[in-house]
Amino acid sequence: MIRYILLSLCVLYNLTIFSSEGYMFRIQLKDKGQTTYSIDKPEKFLSKRAIERRQRQHIGIDETDIPISSTYINIIENLGCKVVARSKWLSTVSIYCIDSSFVDKIKELDFVSNATFAWKGDTTNTETKDIARSKRTVIKSESEYGYGEDQIRTVNGQFLHKEGYRGKGLEIAVIDAGFRNLNELLLLDNVSIKGSKDFVFNGDDIFKSSDHGLKVLSVLAANRPNIFIGTAPEAKYWLLRSEDNRSEFPIEEDYWATAAEYADSIGVDIINASLGYHTFHAPAQSYTHEQLDGKTAYITQAAEIAASKGIFVEISAGNEGSNSWKKIAFPADAENVLTVGAIARDSTIAYFSSIGPTADGRIKPDVVAVGVNTAVVASSGEVEPAQGTSFSGPIMAGLAACLWQSAPNLTSLELLDIIRKSGDRYNNPDNYYGYGIPNMKTAFLLAGNTPTGIEEEAINSEPLFEIKSDSIGHFRVFRNRETNDNTYTIRVHNLDGKTILTDTLSEQEQDFRLHDSSKQVRIITITGTGIKESYKIIF
Repeated sequence: MIRYILLSLCVLYNLTIFSSEGYMFRIQLKDKGQTTYSIDKPEKFLSKRAIERRQRQHIGIDETDIPISSTYINIIENLGCKVVARSKWLSTVSIYCIDSSFVDKIKELDFVSNATFAWKGDTTNTETKDIARSKRTVIKSESEYGYGEDQIRTVNGQFLHKEGYRGKGLEIAVIDAGFRNLNELLLLDNVSIKGSKDFVFNGDDIFKSSDHGLKVLSVLAANRPNIFIGTAPEAKYWLLRSEDNRSEFPIEEDYWATAAEYADSIGVDIINASLGYHTFHAPAQSYTHEQLDGKTAYITQAAEIAASKGIFVEISAGNEGSNSWKKIAFPADAENVLTVGAIARDSTIAYFSSIGPTADGRIKPDVVAVGVNTAVVASSGEVEPAQGTSFSGPIMAGLAACLWQSAPNLTSLELLDIIRKSGDRYNNPDNYYGYGIPNMKTAFLLAGNTPTGIEEEAINSEPLFEIKSDSIGHFRVFRNRETNDNTYTIRVHNLDGKTILTDTLSEQEQDFRLHDSSKQVRIITITGTGIKESYKIIF
C-alpha cells in the first residue's frame, strides 16, 4: 500500500509539474559521472543495428556514446526539477521547474558547469493551428508516380526506382512536429512504420498534433501507384517529434538532440529533419549570422555528431530567403549534412529558399529540389500542394536511401559527397543553388554502379546519342535521330567529379579528345533543350 501511495504521489507530481507555468534551463555538465556502461560493451546502450552501422563504416564507439549517469539525473530531480531532455553527446541535461530560482541550487552542484535559459511558458498541451492550405493546384501525371511525378523526375530519381532501388532495407527517422491523422489515412496505410516517440510531451499522441511531419513523410513514403509515389516507398520509418509548435524557444534544440541520439541508438540510417531555428521568442537567446559556422549552435553540434556516427543527415535549408534573415537556419550550417534548398518545377530558385554561404565561407545549401507546389498528403487524406524547403528536403533524403541501397558499402560521408558531385553546378556552385540540381543517374554512376536496365531503357526511351571510343583519350558521339535542337553541351568528368572536358556538340557525328589520356572510368553528360543524358564508359 505504501508503495502504491508513493507511486500515486509521483504521478500527481508529474501531472502538476506539466500543467502550470514554469521555466526550462539547459544544464551543462562537467562530466557524465560514474556509470556501469563501457565502450567495450556497446550492446548495453546501442542496438545491434546501430553497432552494425558503425562497424560497416569503420566508426568506433567512443565516450560520447556513454549515457549520462543516472545518479546525476536523480540528484537534479531531487532538488525539485524535472529532467525533460538529455544529451550524452553534448553532456547536457534540460530541466523544467516551476520556480526559476531552482536553477541557482543546480548551479551549485559540483558536477555542473553552467546553466542557460531555454524556455518560459505554459506546458499545457494546446496546439496552434496549422497554416491555411494553399489555393494552388498540384498536377497529377498519368504515370505510375501520379502526383509525385514532377518532383522526382526533376532530379532523375525515377532512374533509381527503375533500377530496382526504392529504399528497401534502409530505416529513416523523420524528426518533425507531428503526424496528424496518419493512423487514419487510407492513402498512407501501407507505409512501413517501425515506431514513434514524442520528445516534447511525454506520452502525447503524435497523431493528433501538427500535420507538418505527415506531409514530410508522404513525400518520402507514399506508395500508391498512379496516385502518389514517394522517393523511398520501400524504406522503414521512425516518427520522432521534437518540435513544439506552440512557441519558439531554445529548448526545441534540446528536444531535437535527444531525438537524434535516440535515432542513432535504434540504428537508423538516415535522419530527415525539415526543421530549423535562428530567432527565438527570447531575443537574448536568438542566433546571429556570425554563428552560422557549423560548430556554435547547440543543434548544429548535435547534427554534426549524428553525421559522425555514420548517419546520413538531411536538413532543410529554411524558408528565410525573402525576409530579413535570408540565410540558412540552424542546423543547416553543419558541414557534414546535406542541406537542401528549394526550386520550382522549371528549375528556378524559390523566392523563399534560404541562401548561403556559412559564416566560415562554405557552400550552402548543398543542393536543391522541388519545394514549390510539392505534392504532399494532408491530414484530410487529400493530395495538395505545399511550399517550402521542408518538402524539397525529403525528396533528397528518400533518394539518398535508394542510392545507398544500390551501393551499401558507401559510408554516409561518401554518399553525401556523391550527391553533391551529381549537382549540375558542381563546378560552379553559388549561394542559391549550392552545387545545383542533383542527377540521381549521375550519382548512381559516381557510386561505381553499372545500370542493369540499359537495354530496356534504350528501347523505351530511345537515347538520343551513342558514344564509341577507339583509343585512349578519344571518343566519338553519334546522334541517333534528327532533333529541333542543333547544339548541345557535352561535359566529361571522372569519378571524383572533376570536369576534364566541356565542349559544344553540334554535328551528327563528332570527335572529341581529352588532354588527360589515362585509362579510367569517365562520365559523359550531354544536355540540351529538354534533354539530359549520362553515359559511363572506360577509355
